[in-house]
Amino acid sequence: METNFNSTLVDIISFGMNAPGIASISNIPSGKYKSIKLVLDSNQGNVGINEESFGFHFTNSNPIEINSNFEVITGLTTNIKLNFDLVQLQYNYTENSFTLPSQIVTSTKTSFELPYTPGILILKLTKPIENIDSNEVGIQEIDSILGKNNLLSILPLVAEDTTVDQETAALIGLDRTYFLIFEAKVDLLQVNFALANIPEIEWVTTNTKAEVDAVPNDPEANTGCFFCSKYQAAYLTAINAYNGWNITTGSPGVKIAVIDTGIDDTHQDLMGKIIQNRSFEPATCYHWGIFPYECVTHLEVSRPFYNGAQGWDHGTDVAGIIGATTNNNLGISGIAWSNPIISINVFYPVSGNKPSSSDRLVAYGILEAVNVGAKVINMSLGGEAYEYCQWACLVRVFTYSLSRDAVRYAEAKRVTMVASSGNDNRRIATFPGSIEFSGSYPASYNEVISVGNLDSVFSYTRKYISSNYGKVDISAPGTSIFSTSTNGNYVFKTGTSMAAPMVAGLAALILSIDSNYHPKDVLKSMCNQATPLTQTGNSSIDREYFGCGRINIAATLAALVPPPQRPNIVSDCGAIDQVPCPAGRWFLPWEFQFVASGGTPPYSWSYEGGGLPTNSWLDPNTGRLVGGATWWFGPGWTFMLRVTDSAGQSDIRSFYFASGL
Repeated sequence: METNFNSTLVDIISFGMNAPGIASISNIPSGKYKSIKLVLDSNQGNVGINEESFGFHFTNSNPIEINSNFEVITGLTTNIKLNFDLVQLQYNYTENSFTLPSQIVTSTKTSFELPYTPGILILKLTKPIENIDSNEVGIQEIDSILGKNNLLSILPLVAEDTTVDQETAALIGLDRTYFLIFEAKVDLLQVNFALANIPEIEWVTTNTKAEVDAVPNDPEANTGCFFCSKYQAAYLTAINAYNGWNITTGSPGVKIAVIDTGIDDTHQDLMGKIIQNRSFEPATCYHWGIFPYECVTHLEVSRPFYNGAQGWDHGTDVAGIIGATTNNNLGISGIAWSNPIISINVFYPVSGNKPSSSDRLVAYGILEAVNVGAKVINMSLGGEAYEYCQWACLVRVFTYSLSRDAVRYAEAKRVTMVASSGNDNRRIATFPGSIEFSGSYPASYNEVISVGNLDSVFSYTRKYISSNYGKVDISAPGTSIFSTSTNGNYVFKTGTSMAAPMVAGLAALILSIDSNYHPKDVLKSMCNQATPLTQTGNSSIDREYFGCGRINIAATLAALVPPPQRPNIVSDCGAIDQVPCPAGRWFLPWEFQFVASGGTPPYSWSYEGGGLPTNSWLDPNTGRLVGGATWWFGPGWTFMLRVTDSAGQSDIRSFYFASGL
């Protein structure tokens, strides 16, 4: 049981805490129900107040009855929220905990929805099959099951005329992947289970939904440059960005794809930075002109569907963190100033115009990003993976299998992927996880850099309360981050969605120095110079909280750039163990050419300490020492000579000059 605190209500959320949520209602028979009695597994929980967690328990653990009409069908996920009047909430000073002496429900809210798209299964065969029919695979056992469930059509993921690299796609198996189209009323999980253990099938799964990874909060609009500079300066200083920009601000040749809700490229801080790519969204197609099914269509650009609507500024916010225009006397500074950003929208509006996506759309977005030349992909999105079980889990079906293959394709093309770890304050598994310990995808894939959120209240040294932990590779500030929004606005947002683009920006800076870095080397470079963090005193737990630590941009980039070679003064005279350099002969003018090697020419010359030979002059541009006729014969002259190259590196050495007969 988990409780969330606000000013008026405590919310008890059930049927979502034990991963996956499917398991919580797997034993409830399908049908329509007028009410349900909720029996809590435990009357103990936590209440979060001002970033701190306190113990919480009910003194009465009787079942809670909810009178609400709802329907249970196979594969349905359920959220039940019960609201309790906080007047009843009491604090126990001795135990430092809260109690609720009576369970008085003031309101209830139940929501039931499929976690996947109706009518679509995604199938991957173990071997490619040529000339698959529109409604038959050509394998009797598979076709028998599909026929019994009235398969409408089979559609290939990768067609021959796409821009996908066919050779790499074949290595990953994308050419063996198909969409199975059914009527929406078909029980997909039963079909899925029936197909799962057939030897010719590598995997089969549903098209699982995905969401943006931003913590809902009330954005505060910019009220002046004071807030802009104050909040930006705090996190930019924490990640050592200012010193890093002295090394590189990025390269136009390294493109960053933002797979998100689209980007408003009319924002004054993003103008000229955004490459609008085509978007991916579901549409209704018809089989034989009769049976509707969900297909994918494209728009020519990837701008938000609803400028100003809740959630649709998410991609614009992410883009600003990555690469808002710098030195334009406006708004904010992005991490990677000089890198173009590719906008790829994979979200579409659902009830209330809320942005939603799916495993299939995210996979299309990844493939598209690779094909249009992105070297870095940011995915501030994700969802919990479900592992459906049947017959005491003898048959298991894992979700997010399609995006898994898209991620493998991207890594094979040496594209660095960064994703938010999620905002559920839960421990997430590394792929594949288990039914008891699930992941958050795409962050849980080994090929993807998973990013945790650091709390501004503690100067970015502690995990933010909602940030997931477990499979976290590295951390960055993600609390109250000030960035671009739609309609020319700026907002503060919190979530791992805000932390991930900082890491994506650093990845772009690394690749701007050396574009041949493999994605694993990019993460290794970050971790080698990351700032270690500790919160619990337990190194294993801290590793799950922070990964290898907080990004350090300057240290990471400095380690990649060898220190400039210093110039070196070259001479075979004038040193202690050498003969004196000649300062001319009696009654004759003379000259001497100093020589340097290495460093970055051109050089400049100067003398420091001591004095030049009498009646001589040093040309600071050429290093030529010119003297008039001399009549001195005796002790010579000692002075310090410095050479400085165009990079500011210098060498200095002592010279001894003497006149000769």
